[in-house]
Amino acid sequence: MTAFRIAHHAASPAPTPKAKAVKSKGYLAFLHELPCAVSGVYGVEAAHLSMAAPKYGHWGRGKGSKAPDRWALPLSPAEHARQHNIGEEAFWRAAGINPHVLALTIFGLWSDMGDDAQPFAAAIVNQHLAASNRLRERDSL
Repeated sequence: MTAFRIAHHAASPAPTPKAKAVKSKGYLAFLHELPCAVSGVYGVEAAHLSMAAPKYGHWGRGKGSKAPDRWALPLSPAEHARQHNIGEEAFWRAAGINPHVLALTIFGLWSDMGDDAQPFAAAIVNQHLAASNRLRERDSL
């Protein structure tokens, strides 16, 4: 019987890619139609994730650059400012949201369905809000 050895580097993620961040005005416009991922209010900004998560294919961002638009999430101006004030990791942990999974989910819906994905993406955001008891009442939307 022959034994096989798995190379150590096979389990480690590849080094940070050098490709330029992909930008999509269409996707960012789509995000602006969604509720805030943390508060549920409308009138959002596209907040790009900077923190790396190689297991999701996000290696962070280079100095002086933004992450690709696939890593943007809808945040109200107030929540976006709070995210910058307390730090990304603490902000998302306090919200009880895995931002990488949410970003990939919303981007995947848009990639598959274009602007027709808006009600589905809004429903995903609302499911996250409901799970953390932050879903807004219909009258307050």
